[in-house]
Amino acid sequence: MDMKLLALTAGDAHAHLLVRISGTLSGFCDTDTTFATYPTLKALLPAFAEALQTQRMIVLAIDGAKYNAIRTKLCTALSLEMVENKELYERLSENTGLSLDEIGKLASVPKDAALFPNADGLYTGLAVEKGKQTIVFLPLEEDSLTPVLKNGLVPYLMRKSVAAAPPKAEKHDSAPVSAASNEVVRRTVNLLRENDATVAVSSTPSAQIIRSLGADTPDFETYFLFTPHVEDKGDYSMTDYAALLAKSAKELSGATFGACISDICDAEGGAYICITVADDKTAVVRKLYREDDETENSFLHDAAEELIELIGEKAEGKGMVGIEVADAAGEKSGGFLSKTSGKVTMSILALVLAAAVTVGCIFFVRERRTREAQNTTQPPAATEQPDTTIAPVVTDTVTISQFIYNETISGVQETPAETTTANAAGVAIDTTMNADSGDEIPSEMLVNGRMLDAKEAVARMIEAEMDSTYNTEAIKAQAVAVYTYLKYRNTNWKITGVTLAEDYSDEVYNAVRAVFGEYLSYNGAPAFTPFFRLSAGRTAAAETVFGTDYPYLRAVDSISDRTEDGYLTELIFSADDIRQLVYAYDASITLGDDTSTWIEVLDHDGAVNTGTGYVRTVRVGDREVSGRDFVNQVMAGKNLPSLCLSVRYQAETNEFLFEVYGIGDGVGMSQRGADRMAATGAEYTEILARYYNGTVLTV
Repeated sequence: MDMKLLALTAGDAHAHLLVRISGTLSGFCDTDTTFATYPTLKALLPAFAEALQTQRMIVLAIDGAKYNAIRTKLCTALSLEMVENKELYERLSENTGLSLDEIGKLASVPKDAALFPNADGLYTGLAVEKGKQTIVFLPLEEDSLTPVLKNGLVPYLMRKSVAAAPPKAEKHDSAPVSAASNEVVRRTVNLLRENDATVAVSSTPSAQIIRSLGADTPDFETYFLFTPHVEDKGDYSMTDYAALLAKSAKELSGATFGACISDICDAEGGAYICITVADDKTAVVRKLYREDDETENSFLHDAAEELIELIGEKAEGKGMVGIEVADAAGEKSGGFLSKTSGKVTMSILALVLAAAVTVGCIFFVRERRTREAQNTTQPPAATEQPDTTIAPVVTDTVTISQFIYNETISGVQETPAETTTANAAGVAIDTTMNADSGDEIPSEMLVNGRMLDAKEAVARMIEAEMDSTYNTEAIKAQAVAVYTYLKYRNTNWKITGVTLAEDYSDEVYNAVRAVFGEYLSYNGAPAFTPFFRLSAGRTAAAETVFGTDYPYLRAVDSISDRTEDGYLTELIFSADDIRQLVYAYDASITLGDDTSTWIEVLDHDGAVNTGTGYVRTVRVGDREVSGRDFVNQVMAGKNLPSLCLSVRYQAETNEFLFEVYGIGDGVGMSQRGADRMAATGAEYTEILARYYNGTVLTV
C-alpha cells in the first residue's frame, strides 16, 4: 500500500525512533518509507494538507512532548467525532496520577478509531479511517513506541493488508530463477505442508529475494508469510539482531517458525550475511561469508537459498547445532553448507536461547580460514587426542574465576616468590622479584601438586569453565587474564585448589599458545585481572565488591550480557528461612516485628537501573553489612549467583523475592561479554582494553 510519512520533530533527537517506524512500515509499504520532518506544526500543515488530497494512508509521527495536544488539534481540524473511550479512561485512571479532567481529555479519541495504547495509556497511538483514507498517529516517545508498534500498529496493518490483498499474480516478473533454486523452494514448501507448519520472514530488504525465489512455487504464499521488522537494533550484534527479528516475526504472525535474512555486513573478516530460523525456544543463526570474487546479487541469492533450506531442516525437526564446512572438492556433501558451486563457505552457528524478553546466545565457532602453521601445533603427547569433556568438579577445587575471588577475599595461600607488599597504586601484590624468577616465561607449573606443562595447565584451567565453544579471540583474552593473575600472585608458578579439565581441545590449547607469556601490567607491575561469567549489563568497580580501588577495574558497559541465558535469576525465601539465615550468621542481630524491614539494600552502583545494582551495603535487622558479606555469609549456602540484586518483601505470601542479575562477582572481564565482542570481530587486545582499561599489554 502507498503511504505518506510525516514527522513533527526538531533536530535529530528522534531519528532512531523514525528509523524504527520506517522498518515497521517497510513490510507494508510499496514506496519509500523515509519520513519528511518538520520542526513545527505550522511547517507541517501544508504537507499534511497536500497528502490529504493525494494519499490513501498518512502516517504522522509526533514529538512525545507535543503528541497529545497536536493529535487533538488535528482530529478537531479534520472534523472527526470525538468520544470518550472507556478502556483507555480506565487504563489512564489506574496507571497515572492525572486529574479526572486531564484523563477525560486524553481518553477522548475519534469515534471508531483503532487504538494502539502503551502500558499507561499516556501515549496512545491510533488509526482513524475517513472514507477510503487512513490517518495514523504515532508518538515519538522512547518507552511507548515499541508497544504501540508491536501490539497495535502491526496487527492493524496486517489485518488491513489481508483485507486489501489483490488476487495472486499469474507470474512474477523478476530475474530468472534456477531450476535448483525452484527445487529448494518446492521441497521446503512440501516439508512445511507435510508438517502443518508455516514460517514468517522478517521483511528486511534482503528478504525480497526470497519472494522472488518462491514466486512460481504453488502454495508459497500460504506457507511463507512476510512481517515487518519492528525491533530496534540498539547495541545488539548482527547475530543477536537477526535472531531477534526472526523471533519477532514468529510472534507477530502466529506462524510455526520465524526467519530472517540480514543485509550484507562489512567486517574485517569479510562481508557476511546472517540467516536465522526461530521457534518458541531457540533460534539457529548461520553467518555466511562472501567470497572475494562473488557478486552481491549472487551472494544474496545463495544466502536466500540457504535460508530456505534451513527452514526445511527446521520443519523436518533436524538438529542444527554444529558446524560443517563444505570444501571445494565436495568431500563433505549433503551438509548445510553444501553448494552446487562447490565453493568454500564459512558458517558460524549459534544456538540462541530465547528468554522471556530477550534473546541469548551460546556460540559454536570455528575460524573462517585455516590456522597458520604456528597455531596448529598439537598439545603435548600426553593429550594428543584432546576433546572438550569437562571433568567433574572436585570438592576441594574451584574454577579459576572463583579461585581468584576467594583469594582476593582470603589472601594468597602459597608462599610468595619474594616479599610482597600492598600499595595504593592499584597493585595489591607488588612484585619485587628478580629477572630470573619473574620475567622468564615458565615452561612448567605446579598445579594441585602435579607438575604440568605451563601452556597445558592454563588450557585446562580455561577449558574447565569456557571450553572451545567460545570464540578464539575470547579464549586468547582469557588466557592473558589467567596468565597475568598467576604472574601477579607471584608464587613461583605454583597454585593449589583450582579446577582443571581432564582434557582440552585444540582450539583452547592453540589460543593459549598464541598469547602465552603476554600479560597486562599497570605501573610496571602485573595487574590484578579477575574475571567472571556474566555481568548485569555493566561490570562493577573493584571497590564496590572488594573495597579496594584499582584504577583499571572501573565499571564498564557490557550491554550484550543482558541478552544471555542466566542474566536474571529469581529466588524466593520464606520469612522463616531468612530468620534462620540471619541468626546463623549472627544471633545478636535484632529483627523487628515488621518483617518487611528485615532486609534493605542501602547502597548499590546502579548497574541495572536506579533501583538495582551491585550491592555495597545491606541493612539486616539492626546491622549493616557489606554486599559481599551479605551474599557470602548471611545468605550462605543459598547460591546467590551475583552481588547485583534487589530484595522485595511480599506481604501476601510472607516471602522475600530476590532478583539477581548476572553470574559472578562482576569485577573485571565478563566471559560472555568477551565472547560476544569476539563474535562481532573484536580481537583479544580490544577485549582486554575494554575490561582492564588503563593496563598495558606486556610481553
